[in-house]
Amino acid sequence: MVEKDAVLKVVRARNYRQMNTEELARRLGVERPDLAGFTGMLSELEREGFLVRVKKKHWVNPEAAGLLTGRLQGNARGFGFVRPLLGEGEDVYIAEEDLNGGMDGDLVVVDTSRQAAARRRSGGKGRGPAGRIIKVLEHHNTHVLGTFVPGKRFARVTPDNPRLFRDIYVSPADALEAREGDQVLVEVTSWPSLRHNAEGEVKEVIGRPGDPGVDVRSVILEFGLPREFPPAVLAAAEQVPDDPPAEQGAGRHDLRRHTTVTVDPEDAKDFDDALSFYRDQDSGRRVVLVHIADLSFYVQPGDPIDREAHSRGCSVYLASDVVPMLPPRQSKEVFSVVPGRDRLAKTVVLEFDEAGELRDYSLCHSVINVDRRLTYTEVQAALEAAEAEEPAAAAAAERLPDDIWSLLTGLDALAGQLSARRQERGSIDLDLTEYAVNVDQDGRVVSVSQVVRDRSHRLVEEFMLAANCAVAEFMRRHRLPALYRIHEPPPEEDLKEFAAFLRTVMSRKVDVLDRRQLQDLLAEVAGTHLAEAVNMQMLRTMQRAVYSPDCRPHFALHFERYCHFTSPVRRYPDLVVHQILDQFLAGKQSAASLRNRWKDRLPNIASHCNAMQERADEAEREIVKIKLLRYLEDHASEVFDAVITGVQEYGLFVRLDDYSVEGLIKVQNIGGDFYRYDERRRALVGTRTDRAFRLGQPLRVTVERINMARRQLDLLLAE
Repeated sequence: MVEKDAVLKVVRARNYRQMNTEELARRLGVERPDLAGFTGMLSELEREGFLVRVKKKHWVNPEAAGLLTGRLQGNARGFGFVRPLLGEGEDVYIAEEDLNGGMDGDLVVVDTSRQAAARRRSGGKGRGPAGRIIKVLEHHNTHVLGTFVPGKRFARVTPDNPRLFRDIYVSPADALEAREGDQVLVEVTSWPSLRHNAEGEVKEVIGRPGDPGVDVRSVILEFGLPREFPPAVLAAAEQVPDDPPAEQGAGRHDLRRHTTVTVDPEDAKDFDDALSFYRDQDSGRRVVLVHIADLSFYVQPGDPIDREAHSRGCSVYLASDVVPMLPPRQSKEVFSVVPGRDRLAKTVVLEFDEAGELRDYSLCHSVINVDRRLTYTEVQAALEAAEAEEPAAAAAAERLPDDIWSLLTGLDALAGQLSARRQERGSIDLDLTEYAVNVDQDGRVVSVSQVVRDRSHRLVEEFMLAANCAVAEFMRRHRLPALYRIHEPPPEEDLKEFAAFLRTVMSRKVDVLDRRQLQDLLAEVAGTHLAEAVNMQMLRTMQRAVYSPDCRPHFALHFERYCHFTSPVRRYPDLVVHQILDQFLAGKQSAASLRNRWKDRLPNIASHCNAMQERADEAEREIVKIKLLRYLEDHASEVFDAVITGVQEYGLFVRLDDYSVEGLIKVQNIGGDFYRYDERRRALVGTRTDRAFRLGQPLRVTVERINMARRQLDLLLAE
């Protein structure tokens, strides 16, 4: 079979003339029996962005033809941007009249020639590349979630996703007895054009918005999250014994003599990790044992549970509900390191000197027995009690046994050193305010609370980071294949933009390439009205951390090598690392054979898990937004403290201080003057009064309107 590189060599040649599939096959010597496979390869190259099939079914090099392939991201205002699949080029602006049936998320081919960009230039729609969609390769929105609106001739479904900015028409015969205001799932049967909306059929009536469980079911459907485990997976899970057979402890390090605890949120359902701590009598070093559930003992590569875990990629947490990566009973009981039960683990042994420097590490298979399950709240209370003299605090401390008390205080002291050393090395920790929605049994929000990251969280996080680094170093040292967690530096243009932002909002110059200056900046704005805006803008400057088979640095953490190892029950990349370690540590396969075995699999696993993690993040943000908007519906008459997080010519994006939700103040609703966008000042400025609204500025606002169908919050200034 002809390789892809051979095809691209022909198509990219200077003297290449456009050929159809049959002509290319003859040129490359493809035999007729192989023609179907060759055709599939060409289609795959098109979906990957390396080729484009144009009129008359000829294949062309997209770069030479002024074309590119990418994903379309729609905008609620009617236009879109296409992010190229290949290279690091800018996103391409697509005017509404040039969408050509494309919808948010579609894989499309874009004409970026001068003629295609002319509309934007003549219309004065800003800077950067522009184009028009000439082909939709893959429709993303085959099913759309939205609100049902009946009509005389046709009903309409208003998509929940605001980036799908046009309603979908539904005939009465295809409405499935949906009522006005129902949440429905509609299958698209006809794609949109410039003059016609998409059409579809209602496939499922989810229920009335706000009813118990409807919000979560809606998000599950919207993001295509799995709703059930296949019978084969459940059957395989039931074959897993509730406790490991006694003989499985043979050859493992018996670490049950060490005092061991888990530390998790109050509502945690599964437990990946546990900690032990002691001082080595000979060396005097402080030794931390990071125990991680040995999931790969039960889940082998390619078995039914493994295939389903790969498909899901990770667990998704939706307010009070969870879409687990693994069958729930096993993940909560069998696979988790639950207290009072013997459990199989992989243990990372970390040895630290008095200065908090890691001096040695090792990995082993182990048997552990967790002595106690602790919550972050309990640990924080205990640590505060250690520094207090009040009788109540002392009594709280006395409720913990001496061995657990000693473990916690030892871990806390060391974690403080590790955190300080990490900061000294240049780690950048963003301080974005997070809020948790607390719901009742019907899913209704009863309160909103700020997520506090205190010493108890630091105690766990620092040792998870240290264990992940140790495992990544082990994989690199032994030349093992692995999935690393990498974080590329921000693009130079984005850094320049961030520097310009700082000069505008803080009237100061910061060398954004200097980690120390960035750390000092974050420390300076902490606790001020600028904190949220500066941290948000820095986050937007950063690239996403991703999984990769290539060992490259993690920019934000400032680690030369890093992987995810400590959460195999809820993240598939962690499980993959465990499986590779098992194959190596068993001594049955060399590093070279493992590299050969995994070389073709790891890039695909990384790509898939990156996509699944992004989907999970978006779904988790969406359910929080929905819950917060419903909560605000009951508090719409209140006045809220807020801060400006974005400025556009059409208005101000504002984040409420006590809620992690953003709304829009439309420019026409800012009274007292006529406001225009000043690009230099990054502000809306009154033409008569010179009154300015800029990033980071505190405001007091009220709710104008909450559109649950579009999940939009419109605000007004509280003058």
